[in-house]
Amino acid sequence: GYARSVVNAINSCVEVSTFVPALGFTFARHPTEIEVSHEERAVGQSKYSIYRLIRLNFDLMTGFSVAPLQFFSMAGIAIALVSLLFVAYLAIRRLIMGPEAEGVFTLFGIAFFLIGVLLMGVGVVGEYVGRIYEQVRQRPRYTVAAVLEEAKK
Repeated sequence: GYARSVVNAINSCVEVSTFVPALGFTFARHPTEIEVSHEERAVGQSKYSIYRLIRLNFDLMTGFSVAPLQFFSMAGIAIALVSLLFVAYLAIRRLIMGPEAEGVFTLFGIAFFLIGVLLMGVGVVGEYVGRIYEQVRQRPRYTVAAVLEEAKK
């Protein structure tokens, strides 16, 4: 069950599809769960296939967080830094031991660096898209619980 203020906040959202329990959780001040006992289905079968359950979880993950987008940025930065360290190690090793395997590992290091930069770029573009998505959803950033004092004229 939801309080009337939470229902009004949910109804003020203009999204096409949303996960109502998670949306209600974001608007509730002190959410609690109430255990209920469910009875076996008397007639018919559930309409939720494994595909629909995966879609529901995907909507839940992408509709309430930009963390998946930020993951690409962090992964790109990490891969780029590790590959830079690898290229520096290979350069030092080449100076000390001389050329080995005709520069194949250096090519791998440079390729990993470029892949890291690419992932970081995808993450930055994803951040922009995520911020645009936040604006387009038009969810209220806050709700007023009560007016304690009326303004004097």
